[in-house]
Amino acid sequence: MKKIIFLPFALILLSCAKESVAPGSSSKEAASMSVPEKETPSFRLLSWNVYLGRGNMDYVVEIVTEKNPDIIHFQECTVPCDAMKKQLLDESPDYVLIDDQVNNILCATPIIFDSSRFNLLESGTEMLVDAYPGVTTKSLAWAVFEEKESEKILIDLNFHGAVCTANYDGYEDYTDEERQAIAAKWREGNAKQLMAKAEELKLQFGEAGVCFSGDCNFDEDSKAYQAVMEGGYFDAETTATDARCQDGLKSSHTLAAAPHVGKTIDHIFADGNLWLKTHDIERGAKALKASDHCPVIADILMEEAPYA
Repeated sequence: MKKIIFLPFALILLSCAKESVAPGSSSKEAASMSVPEKETPSFRLLSWNVYLGRGNMDYVVEIVTEKNPDIIHFQECTVPCDAMKKQLLDESPDYVLIDDQVNNILCATPIIFDSSRFNLLESGTEMLVDAYPGVTTKSLAWAVFEEKESEKILIDLNFHGAVCTANYDGYEDYTDEERQAIAAKWREGNAKQLMAKAEELKLQFGEAGVCFSGDCNFDEDSKAYQAVMEGGYFDAETTATDARCQDGLKSSHTLAAAPHVGKTIDHIFADGNLWLKTHDIERGAKALKASDHCPVIADILMEEAPYA
């Protein structure tokens, strides 16, 4: 896969050719030779709720292939999506699907990554603690990557935030306001669980850039969103320095219909150790027919952000 490397504006391009040490040179002489710094790597992250496979999965493959992400986060990626995942992996041999099981059931929030760009150091899955227990799609997947060229470490998490509906046993007689309040509290717990997992991994692997995304089911006015901001994270939609999609439309919609005016609930977040460069929401006709959510894409530089 052809990948794009972003460079910070102040970086001066240097030759990548390493200086060789002549036979018989002393270690002191070798140490005195300057070795050019490696270019700062970037990666593209695509996050997409694929609606339980109810839309056109061929379009999912087509759009993902066109966008050419290095890391893919799917949500609601259940059994009807299996053929789509297989086709995507068959057509892109560098893509690897990791940890697609959680508690002996299919993980609906899988991570796929480009193995030509990253080494996988560790990964795992877990269910979200604060969610209705009868639903298996509210899960968290995580991975720790090493970018091959720079050897920089990336902690990456994918999740699907909780909801509370009248279809849930035990919640039929609650009012809409009561269910909304319960869901809001659950989602605040979801955000805290993600950030706690990220901190746990940073203790294990050392200082690293952290990104996470998903169908959060919360917007910028929610307590869950504010918890993420207070945790030291930034939203690509409001922070990306080079380009942002801020068209005032929701990121979710009725399948095959245009999105309505409103706030987005699908987000890509990163901490200050990563530089959010671009943010986009794909709203083409094929994307609208593929799912009831639009894919969100961000280009992220593995360097401390100037806004952090």
